[in-house]
Amino acid sequence: MGALLGLIAALTITAGDFFSRRVTNEIGPIVAASSTSFLATLTTLVFAFATDGSLIAGDMLLGALSGIGFGVGIATYLHGVYISSSSVVAPVNASLATLIPFSYASIVGAVPPLVAIAGAVATIVGLIFVTVGGAKASNVRGGFPVAAASGLGYGFGTVFMINLDDTSGNWPLVAQRGIAVLVVVLYALARRRPLLPPTRFAPNVIAGGFFAGMSSILLLAGLSLNAPAASVTVALFPAAAVVSGRLFFGDSVSRPQVVGLLIVVAGTVGIVVA
Repeated sequence: MGALLGLIAALTITAGDFFSRRVTNEIGPIVAASSTSFLATLTTLVFAFATDGSLIAGDMLLGALSGIGFGVGIATYLHGVYISSSSVVAPVNASLATLIPFSYASIVGAVPPLVAIAGAVATIVGLIFVTVGGAKASNVRGGFPVAAASGLGYGFGTVFMINLDDTSGNWPLVAQRGIAVLVVVLYALARRRPLLPPTRFAPNVIAGGFFAGMSSILLLAGLSLNAPAASVTVALFPAAAVVSGRLFFGDSVSRPQVVGLLIVVAGTVGIVVA
């Protein structure tokens, strides 16, 4: 079940990415990151009130530390797809965002089944395939370091989520998303960029924020059930993001990238069935 929830979280991440990119492509990544992060915070706040959970100081601190990583992750991810493409940024991001929490969860918890380990290795190999197979027009050189920063942010941010107590419910996610907003706002102010988009972008911002918040809720549930599996299946989002980027934003996709995507899917299936 943990693997399945991670997979559903991946699809919600892709949905949030779709709506956020519609804002990013018009007025820039910082505005998209700040506005969708704020709506994601509201989404997690509503679910925290609607579900059982207690305010535990230690878990709220872990949520805040996770939020620093997620704030860096979302800002650099949207900047990366703005200067490069999803076919470059998403796989690099996901490789690091997967490997870091998977390794941590495997070390501190029970050793995953052999099929799951093989699936994790296949997934990472497939993501590398997608990355190195990117077309020159995708600005791989410019997108890679930004994507790496995003992956590190999400990866270490997810590690803090693994240590949360179930009795906290969704309250640590409120701290996570709230701090993520603060990180993005400070970055925007330092760059002297606006924080909110024009009102005509409201539907995209609301949808993007809702799916971003839901992805955190689903991922937390998956990590609580099976941290190694959920941390890998959530990495399926690059496959969906690349398809979305190709269909709706004209991102270039090469044959090696298609092969890589198939490997990612096969690896993910191995983890889910393990």
